[in-house]
Amino acid sequence: MNNYEKAYKLIFSSHHIVIASHINPDGDTLGSMLGLGIALKKAGKKVTFFNCEKDLPKKFDFLPSYNKIKSVIPEKYDLFISVDAASFKRLGIDQSIKTPSICFDHHKTNTNFCTVNIVNPDSISTSLVILDFLETFELAIPKESAISLYTALVEDSGFFKFDRVDSKTFEKAAKLVKLGANPNKISNFLTNRNSLAKIRLMQRYLEALILKQNGTICISKITLEDFEQTGASKSDSDEFVNIGLSLATVKLSIFCYEIDYKNIKFSLRSKSDEIDCSKIAKKFGGGGHKRAAGFTAKINEYDDIIRVLSAKC
Repeated sequence: MNNYEKAYKLIFSSHHIVIASHINPDGDTLGSMLGLGIALKKAGKKVTFFNCEKDLPKKFDFLPSYNKIKSVIPEKYDLFISVDAASFKRLGIDQSIKTPSICFDHHKTNTNFCTVNIVNPDSISTSLVILDFLETFELAIPKESAISLYTALVEDSGFFKFDRVDSKTFEKAAKLVKLGANPNKISNFLTNRNSLAKIRLMQRYLEALILKQNGTICISKITLEDFEQTGASKSDSDEFVNIGLSLATVKLSIFCYEIDYKNIKFSLRSKSDEIDCSKIAKKFGGGGHKRAAGFTAKINEYDDIIRVLSAKC
């Protein structure tokens, strides 16, 4: 019995499934969670959606069942499913899950922390791993699932710009469109609803931007004070790291924001084959992909970490 069959058996022998998405949720984790869960509900399963964050990114509030995501895991359930997370730590929960568990993921740093692990590092998004699973067992994919999975796909592929996009990516996207995902509407929801607070925060990002190593490394940082003074949320800064990467000479973009008065989040993006962001992030306890990765550190470690990262090009 392969992992797909094991996962299918666990799902359809369960009564109440919790599907969990990772901390600092992005489009892939939320879209994958909702896409899978809605399909399983259609198949007759009881599903609870979970994310440990109490304030989810508003840019995804158009996703079907977004308002049904809970920040507390129910006391009773008999199957736990993780989506788009490489470890329990990424889910922000206690590592003492007693029930059988399934992991759907596409990170090469995945620790195989569940009972059954379906991990495909070659997939550009976890949503395509889930779509493949649903198609394998010919499970119905409602329009609401298609919307969620398509959103996850375009978010993690940079609207089909990233290096792992291939003909299969477009074939899967076309299938989701046929099932009811509207590319124009989803694009407008994701890209044309910026708040004034976000634009003001972006100005702070640009003002703090510096270049090192003959312009090959871009570094910028947002402080707690920046968030407070602009009225922006942390999720408003999600795409800022890509601004630095858009500069012609930049090979590595580093964006940091203060989570609280003790911790700081680092996001790394690369457009050079010579720079593996996942390897860099792993050295600091994080993970991700070759071109996109991240980690969290103590604020008092910031200067030392920047010195190390500034020598990568």
